[in-house]
Amino acid sequence: MKKEKKKKLTREEKKLQSAENKRKMKQEIKEHPVLFAAYVILRALVIAVMVLQVFNGKYYDVFLCALTLLLFTIPSFVERRLHIDVPNTLEVIILLFIFSAEILGEIQEYYLIFPFWDTMLHTINGFLMAAIGIAMVDILNRSRKFKVRLSPAFVAVVAFCFSMTIGVLWEFFEYGMDCFFHMDMQKDTVISAVTSVMLNPEGRNAAVTVPIESIVINGEPWAGYLDIGLHDTMKDLLVNFIGAVLFSLIGMLYIMGRGKGKFAPKFIPRLKEHELPPPSEDGTSLLDPIPLAEAEPEHSDSEPDCIFCQIVAEKAPCYKIYEDEYTLAFLDLAGDAQGHTLVIPKQHVKTLMDCDTETCAHLMETVKLVAEHYVQDCGYEGVNVLNASGESAEQSVPHLHFHIIPRKSKDGLTAWPELGHSETPLEDMQKRLTMLPSEQEEKAES
Repeated sequence: MKKEKKKKLTREEKKLQSAENKRKMKQEIKEHPVLFAAYVILRALVIAVMVLQVFNGKYYDVFLCALTLLLFTIPSFVERRLHIDVPNTLEVIILLFIFSAEILGEIQEYYLIFPFWDTMLHTINGFLMAAIGIAMVDILNRSRKFKVRLSPAFVAVVAFCFSMTIGVLWEFFEYGMDCFFHMDMQKDTVISAVTSVMLNPEGRNAAVTVPIESIVINGEPWAGYLDIGLHDTMKDLLVNFIGAVLFSLIGMLYIMGRGKGKFAPKFIPRLKEHELPPPSEDGTSLLDPIPLAEAEPEHSDSEPDCIFCQIVAEKAPCYKIYEDEYTLAFLDLAGDAQGHTLVIPKQHVKTLMDCDTETCAHLMETVKLVAEHYVQDCGYEGVNVLNASGESAEQSVPHLHFHIIPRKSKDGLTAWPELGHSETPLEDMQKRLTMLPSEQEEKAES
């Protein structure tokens, strides 16, 4: 199928679009003044350094300044083109990281002035890449065409591996630049002794340490032997490891807490699902995985005529309170009680008796989570949890759901049903309803 040509905008439409973009930009500046100030100040400093290096004739430094300005646009590109929300804290740290690495580290020679500079940046890199690794799993999980279900520990392992992979790839880059362009990005270390099995006079597989008392290269005495970047590479990977482990643990605890916490969200990018373009019928986007083989047709977990299934599919509106992969909580449109909430499984299940154990466990976990939130965070003192399963139980919608009614003392509500009085003796009811073995069956089994 041929792609439709984009319709050219008229002059008036271009003006309206430009005015809308300016309005959005002003709104963003007003909402995020710290981020805007960081962008303006850092770009002004880079441009000032670039102009100075032009006058000094240091064109390699001019190139680094231009590269820095280009790298500054990455967070904006990710947000606007890939529809991924980069938290302000993460965005500011990324900008400072780029500025510290290129302008301060390379041009101002902070790598030589401050021995810890390179170590600090590699530690931060490991920390940030682990955050991005966790975000990648979350973004993949929110794809329209693919779902993954990973435990918090496995997500932490994925984030750690991603961070270490980026660290290793960077060391490959430094090694390549040193080999082909003689850049000395992997800084050398002077060592005063060599330990090797090759120095064993008996030729055995036992290391021998030989101190270096003097060394002469091309007639000039050197202070010691150069390790050609080995110590620098291993140190960089070690501090990257520390940063990766640190945020992987933070991310795991954040996921185990069901998204509670204020620290981790400042570093984890999120997919802007409301800004995603509609899915294409004959193509895929960067966020839609390509299947490796023809997949078997999946059975639908929804009923087209079910109002709750329509809400899950976002074909009908609702006021969401909570959502995860398996469940959805939203306000009851009846408005009969303040905060009256419905909790449903996303899979279409008619009654509690039809619900499988795993889905029921997820559902009750969400009921407990929402109830705790109402009592602990929203000022309520308790909740009523109600369910009707089956027509005879007056189930109004044939899709399993639990009612959560937040309560306060003297709120005037009567959520508990008035049942009257049963004439059947309790002993008779126990005999009829019990699931426990009778005394005779117990004796027979023994």
